[in-house]
Amino acid sequence: MTQIPTPLTIRSSKYDGSFHYEYSGDLIESIRHNELGHIWKCRIKQDSMIQSYRGTLEARASITAYFFERQWFNILVPEMPIGRRQMTAYANVSTPAYVRHQLGGDAYVLDWIDLDLDLIQLETGDVLIDDEDEFLEHQLSMRYPQWLIDASQSGLDKLLAFNFATHEFLSVDAD
Repeated sequence: MTQIPTPLTIRSSKYDGSFHYEYSGDLIESIRHNELGHIWKCRIKQDSMIQSYRGTLEARASITAYFFERQWFNILVPEMPIGRRQMTAYANVSTPAYVRHQLGGDAYVLDWIDLDLDLIQLETGDVLIDDEDEFLEHQLSMRYPQWLIDASQSGLDKLLAFNFATHEFLSVDAD
Protein backbone atom coordinates (compact mmCIF):
# COMPACT_ATOMS: atom_id res chain seq x y z
CA MET A 1 0.00 0.00 0.00
CA THR A 2 1.55 3.29 -1.12
CA GLN A 3 1.06 6.38 1.00
CA ILE A 4 2.01 10.03 1.15
CA PRO A 5 5.57 10.33 2.52
CA THR A 6 5.48 10.89 6.27
CA PRO A 7 8.53 12.45 7.95
CA LEU A 8 9.94 10.45 10.83
CA THR A 9 13.00 10.18 13.03
CA ILE A 10 14.86 6.87 12.92
CA ARG A 11 16.65 6.01 16.17
CA SER A 12 18.76 3.10 17.20
CA SER A 13 20.37 2.24 20.48
CA LYS A 14 22.47 -0.61 21.77
CA TYR A 15 21.10 -3.33 24.05
CA ASP A 16 22.32 -1.50 27.16
CA GLY A 17 20.34 1.62 26.12
CA SER A 18 23.32 3.63 24.90
CA PHE A 19 22.92 5.87 21.86
CA HIS A 20 23.82 4.43 18.45
CA TYR A 21 22.31 6.43 15.52
CA GLU A 22 19.61 9.01 14.82
CA TYR A 23 18.61 10.46 11.46
CA SER A 24 15.60 11.78 9.56
CA GLY A 25 13.75 9.97 6.84
CA ASP A 26 10.38 9.64 5.19
CA LEU A 27 8.04 6.69 5.60
CA ILE A 28 7.10 6.07 1.96
CA GLU A 29 5.23 2.79 2.17
CA SER A 30 3.72 0.47 4.72
CA ILE A 31 3.77 -3.13 3.47
CA ARG A 32 2.00 -6.19 4.84
CA HIS A 33 3.93 -9.30 3.86
CA ASN A 34 2.61 -12.82 4.54
CA GLU A 35 5.99 -14.21 5.59
CA LEU A 36 7.88 -11.16 6.84
CA GLY A 37 5.02 -9.29 8.53
CA HIS A 38 4.67 -5.51 8.63
CA ILE A 39 7.45 -3.65 6.81
CA TRP A 40 8.07 0.10 6.96
CA LYS A 41 9.75 1.25 3.76
CA CYS A 42 11.61 4.51 4.34
CA ARG A 43 13.67 6.91 2.27
CA ILE A 44 16.77 8.61 3.63
CA LYS A 45 17.97 11.44 1.41
CA GLN A 46 21.56 11.91 0.29
CA ASP A 47 23.37 14.46 2.47
CA SER A 48 20.95 13.89 5.37
CA MET A 49 22.71 14.48 8.66
CA ILE A 50 23.26 11.34 10.72
CA GLN A 51 23.97 11.65 14.42
CA SER A 52 26.21 8.79 15.43
CA TYR A 53 28.03 7.51 18.49
CA ARG A 54 31.12 8.41 16.40
CA GLY A 55 29.95 11.98 15.68
CA THR A 56 27.94 13.59 12.88
CA LEU A 57 28.18 12.42 9.28
CA GLU A 58 26.24 12.79 6.03
CA ALA A 59 24.44 10.09 4.10
CA ARG A 60 26.62 9.49 1.01
CA ALA A 61 23.68 8.44 -1.16
CA SER A 62 19.91 8.30 -0.97
CA ILE A 63 18.91 5.06 0.73
CA THR A 64 15.81 2.91 0.73
CA ALA A 65 15.52 1.33 4.16
CA TYR A 66 13.26 -1.54 5.23
CA PHE A 67 12.36 -1.91 8.89
CA PHE A 68 10.45 -4.99 10.05
CA GLU A 69 7.97 -5.36 12.88
CA ARG A 70 8.50 -9.14 13.24
CA GLN A 71 12.03 -9.72 11.91
CA TRP A 72 15.37 -9.50 13.69
CA PHE A 73 17.03 -7.30 11.07
CA ASN A 74 16.66 -4.21 8.93
CA ILE A 75 17.97 -3.56 5.43
CA LEU A 76 19.41 -0.43 3.82
CA VAL A 77 19.89 -0.24 0.06
CA PRO A 78 21.72 2.82 -1.33
CA GLU A 79 20.70 4.07 -4.77
CA MET A 80 24.30 3.61 -5.92
CA PRO A 81 27.28 1.66 -4.58
CA ILE A 82 29.04 3.55 -1.79
CA GLY A 83 32.30 3.43 0.11
CA ARG A 84 35.70 2.06 -0.71
CA ARG A 85 34.25 -1.45 -0.90
CA GLN A 86 31.37 -0.35 -3.20
CA MET A 87 28.58 -1.55 -0.91
CA THR A 88 25.23 -2.19 -2.60
CA ALA A 89 23.26 -3.23 0.50
CA TYR A 90 23.70 -3.26 4.25
CA ALA A 91 21.73 -5.16 6.84
CA ASN A 92 21.76 -4.74 10.60
CA VAL A 93 20.88 -7.64 12.83
CA SER A 94 18.53 -5.91 15.26
CA THR A 95 15.46 -6.22 17.37
CA PRO A 96 12.18 -5.86 15.50
CA ALA A 97 11.42 -2.18 14.86
CA TYR A 98 8.44 -0.25 16.14
CA VAL A 99 6.92 3.11 15.24
CA ARG A 100 5.50 5.48 17.84
CA HIS A 101 4.27 9.06 18.15
CA GLN A 102 6.78 11.35 19.79
CA LEU A 103 5.43 12.71 23.04
CA GLY A 104 3.93 16.17 22.77
CA GLY A 105 3.68 16.36 19.00
CA ASP A 106 2.66 14.90 15.67
CA ALA A 107 6.12 13.51 14.84
CA TYR A 108 6.76 9.79 14.41
CA VAL A 109 9.79 7.89 15.65
CA LEU A 110 10.95 4.50 14.39
CA ASP A 111 13.03 2.72 17.07
CA TRP A 112 15.20 -0.38 16.95
CA ILE A 113 18.09 -1.89 18.91
CA ASP A 114 21.32 -2.71 17.09
CA LEU A 115 22.66 -6.17 17.88
CA ASP A 116 26.11 -5.70 16.37
CA LEU A 117 26.13 -8.21 13.51
CA ASP A 118 25.98 -6.71 10.03
CA LEU A 119 25.73 -8.16 6.56
CA ILE A 120 27.32 -6.18 3.73
CA GLN A 121 26.71 -6.92 0.07
CA LEU A 122 29.33 -5.60 -2.35
CA GLU A 123 28.95 -4.62 -5.99
CA THR A 124 30.88 -7.82 -6.87
CA GLY A 125 28.05 -9.83 -5.29
CA ASP A 126 30.20 -10.90 -2.37
CA VAL A 127 28.49 -10.86 1.02
CA LEU A 128 30.47 -10.17 4.20
CA ILE A 129 29.48 -10.72 7.81
CA ASP A 130 30.83 -7.82 9.85
CA ASP A 131 31.33 -7.10 13.55
CA GLU A 132 31.28 -10.70 14.79
CA ASP A 133 33.95 -9.66 17.31
CA GLU A 134 31.73 -6.85 18.61
CA PHE A 135 28.82 -9.30 18.94
CA LEU A 136 30.95 -11.67 21.04
CA GLU A 137 32.29 -8.80 23.16
CA HIS A 138 28.82 -7.38 23.82
CA GLN A 139 27.44 -10.78 24.77
CA LEU A 140 29.65 -10.48 27.84
CA SER A 141 29.83 -6.73 28.51
CA MET A 142 26.09 -6.10 27.94
CA ARG A 143 25.05 -9.52 29.28
CA TYR A 144 23.02 -10.65 26.31
CA PRO A 145 20.59 -13.35 27.41
CA GLN A 146 20.71 -16.62 25.46
CA TRP A 147 17.32 -15.95 23.80
CA LEU A 148 18.74 -12.68 22.37
CA ILE A 149 21.85 -14.44 21.05
CA ASP A 150 19.63 -17.11 19.46
CA ALA A 151 17.30 -14.49 17.90
CA SER A 152 20.31 -12.58 16.52
CA GLN A 153 21.73 -15.72 14.92
CA SER A 154 18.30 -16.57 13.49
CA GLY A 155 18.05 -13.06 11.99
CA LEU A 156 21.49 -13.41 10.42
CA ASP A 157 20.61 -16.86 9.03
CA LYS A 158 17.42 -15.49 7.47
CA LEU A 159 19.33 -12.61 5.87
CA LEU A 160 21.85 -15.03 4.39
CA ALA A 161 19.01 -17.03 2.83
CA PHE A 162 17.98 -14.32 0.38
CA ASN A 163 19.53 -11.66 -1.84
CA PHE A 164 18.50 -8.57 0.07
CA ALA A 165 20.18 -6.10 -2.32
CA THR A 166 17.74 -6.88 -5.14
CA HIS A 167 14.65 -6.53 -2.94
CA GLU A 168 13.74 -10.14 -3.87
CA PHE A 169 12.63 -10.67 -0.28
CA LEU A 170 9.56 -8.53 -1.07
CA SER A 171 8.56 -10.31 -4.28
CA VAL A 172 6.71 -13.23 -2.70
CA ASP A 173 3.71 -13.38 -0.42
CA ALA A 174 2.89 -9.68 -0.20
CA ASP A 175 -0.68 -9.02 0.88
